[in-house]
Amino acid sequence: MDHYAEAFYVEPGRCWRMVTTDRQGMPTHCPEPVEWRGRFKNRQGWHVVDSCDGHVDDKLVGVKRVQT
Repeated sequence: MDHYAEAFYVEPGRCWRMVTTDRQGMPTHCPEPVEWRGRFKNRQGWHVVDSCDGHVDDKLVGVKRVQT
C-alpha cells in the first residue's frame, strides 16, 4: 500500500506510515500488522517507529523484526 506523502505516526503497535485508500486522498492509518521496529529521522529528530512489512524501507535505520 502506497504511503501518504511524508506523513507518519508514532504509536507502538501501529505501522508508522499513513496511507490513502480512497479517491479523495484522505490519510488514514496503515491497517497492516506490525512486523518491524526501527528509527526514523525528520526535522524534529529521531523517532522509534513500528512498521508493517510493506513500509519497512531505507528511511528506517536499526531495523529489527518484532515478535507478534
